[in-house]
Amino acid sequence: MQITPAILETEPEALKEKVGLIESSVDLIQIDVGDGQFVPTVTVLPRALGEFRPLTAFEVHLMVKRPDRFVADWAHLGATKVIFHVEAEGDLEHFIAQCRELDCDVGIAISPGTSADTLQPYLDLVDEVMFLAIQPGAQGNPFLPEVVKEISAFHKAMPGMSIAVDGGVSKENLPGLKAAGVQRACVGATLWKSADPIATLTELTAL
Repeated sequence: MQITPAILETEPEALKEKVGLIESSVDLIQIDVGDGQFVPTVTVLPRALGEFRPLTAFEVHLMVKRPDRFVADWAHLGATKVIFHVEAEGDLEHFIAQCRELDCDVGIAISPGTSADTLQPYLDLVDEVMFLAIQPGAQGNPFLPEVVKEISAFHKAMPGMSIAVDGGVSKENLPGLKAAGVQRACVGATLWKSADPIATLTELTAL
């Protein structure tokens, strides 16, 4: 199972500290972006990071109402992949084209409670579908086990689509997620609340 550390921070130095701790141990980091509208949290903006560049590849998970207003700044900072929400506003097909013009891979995320049918118009245009297993906006929200069934049903219907999961992932639920068809898990609170994030990362990767 591929494990991607997820970082959600409101302060630049806290984000830099977490990146510095984890970047030499992984091939990819996820930076969560909140706008205070789609989710209540307002996270670090690229301009607050100055010349900072992670040493490893990173993707951004845009938990924002209008992803088209955020993508260029993050791409210019070095993001190689952009994940946006199917629930977002604006012309999402145009947004996907915008990401491609910026040489970014594209993933589409779906929040709990949203029908997987809403993904259908975009499946041929994206590289990955990411199911949120918590209500988006804060790391540490409770894991929603019903999402496992939704992932399993989607995987059976679309066996060729790459599937990721984000939110509430732990060593207890990871085997079930893997069995449901998940290939990549984005992990936040389980890593950052542990005494040894690197050891926890190693343990999860081995499952």
